[in-house]
Amino acid sequence: MNSDNYSAYCKEHADEFRDELRDDASRALRNWPGRTAAFLLIVSSFISWLSMSQSGNPDANKVLFTYALPVAIAFGYPLASLLFARLDKYSRSVLDVFLLSILFGFCLTLHFVFKPIEAGVDPSDLYIALSGQINFVILMTTAFSYHTSFGITLLRNSVYTLLTAVLIYLIDPAYLAINAIQVVQGFLGGIIVSWLFFARIQTRFYYKSIDADTRQHLYKQLSKLVYPHQLARIKAGDQLEDTMPVAQAQAIVNVFDVQGSSNIKHEKTQAFFLEIFRAFSQICMMGYEHNPLKSRAFRLKETGDGFISAIGYPFLTDRVDALADHAVETALLMFRAFNSEVDRFGYSSPIKAAMGLAYNSVQGTFQSSGIRAYDLFGDALIQAYRYEELRKTPVISNIIKEHALTMGLKHYNILIVQEVIYNSLCERYKQLFRAIDLKEIDFHMPQDPDAHFVFYHVLE
Repeated sequence: MNSDNYSAYCKEHADEFRDELRDDASRALRNWPGRTAAFLLIVSSFISWLSMSQSGNPDANKVLFTYALPVAIAFGYPLASLLFARLDKYSRSVLDVFLLSILFGFCLTLHFVFKPIEAGVDPSDLYIALSGQINFVILMTTAFSYHTSFGITLLRNSVYTLLTAVLIYLIDPAYLAINAIQVVQGFLGGIIVSWLFFARIQTRFYYKSIDADTRQHLYKQLSKLVYPHQLARIKAGDQLEDTMPVAQAQAIVNVFDVQGSSNIKHEKTQAFFLEIFRAFSQICMMGYEHNPLKSRAFRLKETGDGFISAIGYPFLTDRVDALADHAVETALLMFRAFNSEVDRFGYSSPIKAAMGLAYNSVQGTFQSSGIRAYDLFGDALIQAYRYEELRKTPVISNIIKEHALTMGLKHYNILIVQEVIYNSLCERYKQLFRAIDLKEIDFHMPQDPDAHFVFYHVLE
């Protein structure tokens, strides 16, 4: 059953299987199998020469060259494939020619051995001495094949064996008649070994491909959970917990929320939010680099109808000396992307959003158990939440509303920033914001007792 699965898989992936066989054949010719075969042929030629010289055979010297072609192929292929890279494409055919040349060399050796035998002389002793070689040579030259179908291998082996038998018959019919069983045994033995060899390659290709496909699938799925630099470091042997910063630092946290999201009644509301968050994630990944770790912002999490990001940690920005400007610029890009998605959504009522920006300490961490998700915690997150929620405070909401009406806006987006962020802005961005004196309205900023002012920007 498994064999059928392997065979079916190889047929479905015939091109990849053919490439695998081609590479295997090339390695066999380049490496120790080819060199070992060539060495054995040289030793065989030398032994035949020595034996024939001792028996006074006048053609003894000729047997030193009967295997010249296969030896030349074995030693010449590695160099030729380096000079002509496309030669590897034909490695399977080269291997077949190599094996066929061994059979021709063997038959040529027999020709020189039997040639000087005089008529009437009984060559039985010589026949017996050489009989075992037919079985071995046919078996070894038909046992290895790198064709995608075993039927092709079977046909090739049949042609090789038949051709060998014809050549031996032409050299000495009596020798073939005496050793016919050796020819058959070599042929059948070659079929058995070549089938085992072919099945092993099929099985290896199946598991290798399945393993590669599985690893590729896992890699793709893991890339949805971690950043590219984390994948690279994990692949290099690092632990997941070492792939992201966990030290304490200062950063600006951006908390985004859709105003009145519970009032949006539409069958594609969830898809609408997902498109918004996808656009925000793309903004966060702008300028992403591995070393040093850098991007426009770090996407922290999505919260149903909200999105939280951090600027300056754990990813650095291109404008470390102007972090506040960078954060406001990023917020404006997000509002622009949000408005584009709202227009595309085409809802019957206006949909607006709010953002809160706060600068304070943050620290990275991996969860201690279960799935090791990366997270941030610290005062910046808490304060950013509070600043975004200021729009819901009646006294502040009324101030923002009155200002928006003077601008002719009944529905509007709101950006609220912390005092320290406003003070760090360039003049161009400062001009966007209006201040609210917390003492005048007798309001104490939750989680930020040192705050004296709150700054907001109203935009369409």
